[in-house]
Amino acid sequence: MQPPIFFDPVFVVNVIAGWILTLGGAGLLLVAAVWSVVAGEWLGGQPKPAAYRGLCAIGVAAFVIGWLWQIVGYYRTGALTW
Repeated sequence: MQPPIFFDPVFVVNVIAGWILTLGGAGLLLVAAVWSVVAGEWLGGQPKPAAYRGLCAIGVAAFVIGWLWQIVGYYRTGALTW
């Protein structure tokens, strides 16, 4: 049985949305890693494409923002106090 907090709309918006954003950022970073392995010519010192660098930047930003969103969400729901 799940705790009743999972049915609270405040918890869903403040914590689960951040969790989904964190997973999305991790997925983008995984795609960037696969792209880097498949396109091995970058190891020879050639510059990486702007699309690859942008994908990495968006992935890191989404991961960090989702993580911070979760921390703020736990604070708003009262599960985390300072």
